[in-house]
Amino acid sequence: MAKRAVISILIISLLLLAVPSAIIFHIDPFFHYHAPLDGYYYSRNENIERYTNDGVARHFEFDSLITGISISAGFSISEFNSLFDTDAEKIIYSGGTYKETGEGISRALKTNPDMKVVLCSLFLDKLYQEKDHRRPDIADIPTYLYNDLIFDDIKYLFNKDVLFNYCYPMITGRYKDGAAGGVESLDTEGYIGRDEEISYFDPDKVFADREPVNEEICQEPLSEEDAANVRANISQNVIQAARQYPNTRFIYFVPPCSILHYSDLYESGKLLKTLQAEEIAIDMLLDCDNIEVYSFNDRKDIIEDLKNYSDPIHYGGWIYSFILESIDKGEGRLTRDNAGEFLENEKEYLMGYDY
Repeated sequence: MAKRAVISILIISLLLLAVPSAIIFHIDPFFHYHAPLDGYYYSRNENIERYTNDGVARHFEFDSLITGISISAGFSISEFNSLFDTDAEKIIYSGGTYKETGEGISRALKTNPDMKVVLCSLFLDKLYQEKDHRRPDIADIPTYLYNDLIFDDIKYLFNKDVLFNYCYPMITGRYKDGAAGGVESLDTEGYIGRDEEISYFDPDKVFADREPVNEEICQEPLSEEDAANVRANISQNVIQAARQYPNTRFIYFVPPCSILHYSDLYESGKLLKTLQAEEIAIDMLLDCDNIEVYSFNDRKDIIEDLKNYSDPIHYGGWIYSFILESIDKGEGRLTRDNAGEFLENEKEYLMGYDY
């Protein structure tokens, strides 16, 4: 009798575990096992981007990719598609590193080897990080969703937050409220237009606490170790994928961050080493026939106008449109013929600016 009771308890326990995990596996709100199912509405937003990014890269159908850290988030997918004749997806790693974006690009290309275009930000002061660096202050990165191991999937399949905060609303939306199925669009996710609250782009409010730099600060040069990090970082996380997929057009752009961002670098003593790291990186990128490099740091009318920015590095939607339109026209492109002069002028401007 006792034996039967134990067996019954075990069976009931297994069922109690199996049913929720089966629901998560079937609906798969983070696209870990399959593409979205018809009839359910799937969320995608900046709060769960690291939970959905890898699934999008592996299971969605697209022929081009917009990626990078948060300064790539505001690109309009529809505008990109219109200019480049593509069917693109957007995968963003807010606050991320070259390691993260490089892995994401590689995963997407493995699934979509005939990709037309990859557009990615080239954030300068991350260049001299180690090639495998990940930000330790980003909590709860779901590494179990980024590998092909089965055993650590228990963190996903037996996760009550996934079950109640994601699957349950999707089920009730389908069966109770008749909500239409689909996937939340990232077309304009991260895009801030001119018609948004003025507080986003009011320098007197956004930068009210900023003070000028009242002393000359010594700028440390790029060390040999830092230079080696730049080369390893670019080689592993940028060039490797470009060489593996020579028919894909890779577009890397230096984002036009505000002059206040460069003021922060100057005040920290890292401006010179950042610009020297940029020189090494661009020299390496220009060796790849299928990599294009763009920079807009000669546009003083943009980077010195704080009405374009919601903080020192993030700009309004019209700047994203400007970047896409410029790339489409070939404007702002760095080549072997003009890169040396451009970088010298950039260094003279940013190192000589009265911060």
